[in-house]
Amino acid sequence: MAKKQSFGDKVGKQNRNAKTNIKFVKSSLTSKGNIRFSDEIVGIPEGENVENYLKNLIADSK
Repeated sequence: MAKKQSFGDKVGKQNRNAKTNIKFVKSSLTSKGNIRFSDEIVGIPEGENVENYLKNLIADSK
């Protein structure tokens, strides 16, 4: 016989490897003086503060 699966079991399986994904938009100036935007999806590790993580990401890229 098949084991009955409750709603709590289904939800618990999905959140095991949960990360917070955000869209990170950066702006830069071109040589002509125009503003260029670039975006990327960044995964924030669990337990990490979003603001501090992005500050570290910007500092590492410079």
